[in-house]
Amino acid sequence: MSINITTGNKEEAIHIMREAAQWLICVGKPMWDLDDVSMENLTNPPDEFHVMWDGQESIAAMILSFADRFFWPHIPANTSGFIHKLAVRRKFAGKGYAKQMVEQAKKVCLATGIHSLRLDCDPHREGLLKLYHDCGFKLVEIKKLTLPKLGTIDIALHEMKLS
Repeated sequence: MSINITTGNKEEAIHIMREAAQWLICVGKPMWDLDDVSMENLTNPPDEFHVMWDGQESIAAMILSFADRFFWPHIPANTSGFIHKLAVRRKFAGKGYAKQMVEQAKKVCLATGIHSLRLDCDPHREGLLKLYHDCGFKLVEIKKLTLPKLGTIDIALHEMKLS
Protein backbone atom coordinates (compact mmCIF):
# COMPACT_ATOMS: atom_id res chain seq x y z
CA MET A 1 0.00 0.00 0.00
CA SER A 2 1.37 3.39 -1.00
CA ILE A 3 0.79 6.11 1.61
CA ASN A 4 1.33 9.78 0.90
CA ILE A 5 0.51 12.96 2.81
CA THR A 6 -0.59 16.12 1.07
CA THR A 7 -1.25 19.66 2.27
CA GLY A 8 -3.86 22.17 1.25
CA ASN A 9 -6.96 19.98 0.93
CA LYS A 10 -9.00 21.72 3.63
CA GLU A 11 -12.30 20.22 2.50
CA GLU A 12 -11.11 16.62 2.80
CA ALA A 13 -9.35 17.31 6.09
CA ILE A 14 -12.48 18.84 7.57
CA HIS A 15 -14.56 15.93 6.23
CA ILE A 16 -12.31 13.47 8.12
CA MET A 17 -12.40 15.60 11.29
CA ARG A 18 -16.19 15.90 11.17
CA GLU A 19 -16.52 12.14 10.63
CA ALA A 20 -14.40 11.56 13.76
CA ALA A 21 -16.34 14.17 15.73
CA GLN A 22 -19.68 12.59 14.75
CA TRP A 23 -18.48 9.10 15.70
CA LEU A 24 -17.32 10.35 19.11
CA ILE A 25 -20.71 11.99 19.68
CA CYS A 26 -22.47 8.74 18.69
CA VAL A 27 -20.44 6.66 21.16
CA GLY A 28 -21.07 9.14 23.97
CA LYS A 29 -17.54 10.59 24.11
CA PRO A 30 -17.88 13.96 22.38
CA MET A 31 -14.62 15.83 21.87
CA TRP A 32 -15.32 18.44 19.20
CA ASP A 33 -18.56 20.30 18.58
CA LEU A 34 -19.62 19.75 14.97
CA ASP A 35 -20.24 23.48 14.52
CA ASP A 36 -16.61 24.12 15.45
CA VAL A 37 -15.32 21.64 12.87
CA SER A 38 -16.18 23.69 9.79
CA MET A 39 -14.39 25.65 7.10
CA GLU A 40 -15.41 28.93 8.73
CA ASN A 41 -14.09 27.96 12.16
CA LEU A 42 -10.92 26.14 11.12
CA THR A 43 -9.32 28.72 8.89
CA ASN A 44 -7.85 30.98 11.55
CA PRO A 45 -4.92 30.28 11.71
CA PRO A 46 -4.63 27.08 9.69
CA ASP A 47 -1.03 27.05 8.63
CA GLU A 48 -1.30 23.62 7.06
CA PHE A 49 -4.05 21.04 6.62
CA HIS A 50 -2.41 17.63 6.15
CA VAL A 51 -4.29 14.67 4.68
CA MET A 52 -2.94 11.11 4.49
CA TRP A 53 -3.96 9.09 1.45
CA ASP A 54 -3.88 5.46 0.39
CA GLY A 55 -4.06 5.90 -3.37
CA GLN A 56 -7.46 7.52 -3.92
CA GLU A 57 -8.88 7.18 -0.40
CA SER A 58 -8.22 9.52 2.51
CA ILE A 59 -7.13 7.97 5.81
CA ALA A 60 -6.31 10.69 8.34
CA ALA A 61 -5.98 14.46 8.75
CA MET A 62 -4.57 17.10 11.06
CA ILE A 63 -3.90 20.80 11.26
CA LEU A 64 -0.31 21.82 11.84
CA SER A 65 -0.01 25.42 13.00
CA PHE A 66 3.00 27.47 13.99
CA ALA A 67 1.25 29.67 16.53
CA ASP A 68 -1.35 28.94 19.21
CA ARG A 69 -2.35 32.01 21.18
CA PHE A 70 -5.22 30.24 22.91
CA PHE A 71 -3.59 27.22 24.57
CA TRP A 72 0.07 28.32 24.39
CA PRO A 73 0.02 32.15 24.54
CA HIS A 74 3.58 32.37 25.94
CA ILE A 75 5.15 30.52 22.96
CA PRO A 76 6.26 32.96 20.21
CA ALA A 77 4.93 32.31 16.71
CA ASN A 78 7.11 30.21 14.40
CA THR A 79 9.10 28.65 17.25
CA SER A 80 6.99 25.52 17.68
CA GLY A 81 4.61 23.33 15.73
CA PHE A 82 1.12 22.75 17.14
CA ILE A 83 -0.96 19.72 16.17
CA HIS A 84 -4.71 20.28 16.18
CA LYS A 85 -7.66 18.08 15.28
CA LEU A 86 -5.67 14.94 14.48
CA ALA A 87 -8.27 12.46 13.23
CA VAL A 88 -8.24 9.02 11.61
CA ARG A 89 -11.21 7.66 9.69
CA ARG A 90 -12.87 4.81 11.62
CA LYS A 91 -12.14 2.12 9.04
CA PHE A 92 -8.41 2.87 9.43
CA ALA A 93 -8.35 3.22 13.24
CA GLY A 94 -5.80 1.29 15.26
CA LYS A 95 -3.37 0.75 12.37
CA GLY A 96 -0.68 3.28 13.32
CA TYR A 97 -1.78 6.10 11.03
CA ALA A 98 -2.06 8.64 13.86
CA LYS A 99 1.59 8.00 14.73
CA GLN A 100 2.52 8.48 11.08
CA MET A 101 0.74 11.85 11.12
CA VAL A 102 2.76 12.88 14.18
CA GLU A 103 5.91 11.80 12.33
CA GLN A 104 4.86 14.01 9.43
CA ALA A 105 4.46 16.97 11.78
CA LYS A 106 7.93 16.31 13.18
CA LYS A 107 9.46 16.23 9.69
CA VAL A 108 7.77 19.48 8.68
CA CYS A 109 8.91 21.22 11.85
CA LEU A 110 12.51 20.04 11.55
CA ALA A 111 12.63 21.00 7.86
CA THR A 112 11.72 24.58 8.84
CA GLY A 113 14.16 24.76 11.76
CA ILE A 114 11.54 24.29 14.47
CA HIS A 115 12.64 22.01 17.32
CA SER A 116 9.48 21.51 19.36
CA LEU A 117 6.02 20.15 18.75
CA ARG A 118 3.05 20.74 21.04
CA LEU A 119 -0.58 19.73 21.37
CA ASP A 120 -3.49 19.95 23.74
CA CYS A 121 -5.97 17.20 24.58
CA ASP A 122 -8.51 15.99 27.11
CA PRO A 123 -6.55 14.58 30.07
CA HIS A 124 -9.32 12.05 30.76
CA ARG A 125 -8.96 10.15 27.46
CA GLU A 126 -6.58 7.36 28.40
CA GLY A 127 -6.21 5.92 24.91
CA LEU A 128 -5.40 9.29 23.41
CA LEU A 129 -2.90 10.07 26.16
CA LYS A 130 -1.20 6.70 25.59
CA LEU A 131 -0.94 7.39 21.87
CA TYR A 132 0.68 10.78 22.44
CA HIS A 133 3.02 9.48 25.13
CA ASP A 134 4.03 6.57 22.87
CA CYS A 135 4.83 9.14 20.16
CA GLY A 136 7.20 10.93 22.56
CA PHE A 137 5.08 13.75 23.95
CA LYS A 138 5.52 14.70 27.60
CA LEU A 139 2.84 16.28 29.79
CA VAL A 140 3.69 19.91 30.59
CA GLU A 141 0.61 20.88 32.61
CA ILE A 142 -3.10 20.44 33.02
CA LYS A 143 -4.97 23.73 32.73
CA LYS A 144 -8.53 24.58 33.64
CA LEU A 145 -10.28 26.58 30.95
CA THR A 146 -13.72 28.10 30.83
CA LEU A 147 -15.31 27.87 27.40
CA PRO A 148 -18.71 29.28 26.36
CA LYS A 149 -20.18 25.99 25.12
CA LEU A 150 -18.50 23.58 27.53
CA GLY A 151 -18.10 25.44 30.80
CA THR A 152 -14.93 24.71 32.80
CA ILE A 153 -12.84 21.87 31.39
CA ASP A 154 -9.39 20.39 31.90
CA ILE A 155 -6.86 20.55 29.06
CA ALA A 156 -3.60 18.59 29.06
CA LEU A 157 -0.74 20.42 27.37
CA HIS A 158 1.96 18.18 25.89
CA GLU A 159 5.24 18.91 24.17
CA MET A 160 8.01 17.06 22.38
CA LYS A 161 11.52 18.29 21.78
CA LEU A 162 12.74 17.52 18.25
CA SER A 163 16.28 16.87 17.14
